[in-house]
Amino acid sequence: MTPSPQLSEAAVRTSPAAISSMMQMALANPGLISLAAGFVDQGSLPAEAARRAMEAVLADPVEGRRALQYGTTIGDLGLRTRLIEQLERNERVPAGSFRGAVGRTVVTTGSQQLLYLITEALLDPGDIVLVEAPTYFVFLGVLETRGARAIGVETDEGGLRLDALEATLRDLKARGLLSRVKLLYTISEHSNPTGVSLAEERRGPLVELIKRWSGEQKILILEDAAYRGLTYSGAEPPSVWRHDPAGDTVILARTFSKTFSPGLKTGYGILPETLLEPVLRLKGNHDFGSGHFAQQVLERILVDGTYERHVQELIAVYRRKRDVMLGALEEHLGAWDGAVSWTCPKGGLFLWLSVPEGLDTGPEGPLFARCLEEGVIYVPGALAYAAEPGPFPRNHARICFGVPSEEELNEGARRLAAALAECFDAVA
Repeated sequence: MTPSPQLSEAAVRTSPAAISSMMQMALANPGLISLAAGFVDQGSLPAEAARRAMEAVLADPVEGRRALQYGTTIGDLGLRTRLIEQLERNERVPAGSFRGAVGRTVVTTGSQQLLYLITEALLDPGDIVLVEAPTYFVFLGVLETRGARAIGVETDEGGLRLDALEATLRDLKARGLLSRVKLLYTISEHSNPTGVSLAEERRGPLVELIKRWSGEQKILILEDAAYRGLTYSGAEPPSVWRHDPAGDTVILARTFSKTFSPGLKTGYGILPETLLEPVLRLKGNHDFGSGHFAQQVLERILVDGTYERHVQELIAVYRRKRDVMLGALEEHLGAWDGAVSWTCPKGGLFLWLSVPEGLDTGPEGPLFARCLEEGVIYVPGALAYAAEPGPFPRNHARICFGVPSEEELNEGARRLAAALAECFDAVA
């Protein structure tokens, strides 16, 4: 009998991805309405715009061959320059204000690779990362692989609570653990999973607070801005990164997966100078550099205005879907006013559903099973909480309105209401 390979500690401690099993459920049951998968609207994917950009890249044989060749580990200079120019427009500052950040900008294979590279560069087993409670559950899996401790910090309708953050840091210092705190992770715009954004008035003070607590050990802020740009109305506030003019505390993570195409699998990060070389060394071992052809395509899309036009089209699509989802929830779940509630996101793809505390929404709980019987699926909220400090609530669900059609959103809410009614009847 052939012996099994001796796996690494990292491989052994990494749990199966929960979302993978949910995707398998959806694929196995074509009639199942998925309010779980955080995918983008299929009909909005810019096939024609991508075709034009690819043809433009390949039209010149010299440029076409250059695009099909290996690039650099840090990413194409032309694209990185365009990214910073776009960031200046987004932050509404004069052209050239962020020019010095071009050299600290790294193009990655989606923002997910950047999240992994940051943890790989910073964390040893036992190190501590502070995360919002709840947070992006896939990032919790990354931390699990690194053997890091994720500690949740309370949030409210304005995102991360700074008083709760300071209390957590004070407690860790009292326990002699402050020197193990390496990172604070925050999703600043339209958070996955809640749809809540970090309040503008908390952004600058957050940076100041973290700088103040970086005496024993430098603590960095990782700002995941995957949904920035998908705000339905009004101007977006300055990013957390903008409040760090020295560039030594905040890491900005961005991606084109939600605002253009996940298939191009391209994101980028702006890093503190001290973190740049360590990340590039690790990335060199990963892939020598992200896909060069995709970078050339994206540069064309940014230069000719295609990207900005597409984002505006997406905003209209998702605003409409958000409104349909909220209307459907009100129609089908509104009768339980006070017992069932949900967030009203101002952008992005997600909202956060809350049911009475006694009703477990987890994978083994009654609501999840009833929903499967009714033909609808969601992401259990418990997956989005760090194990510490515990115990965490088990009466929430993440709802994504990005993929289903408007008709499916309404029907999904009806099926969810039917499952809830059955659960309420069972405990009546």
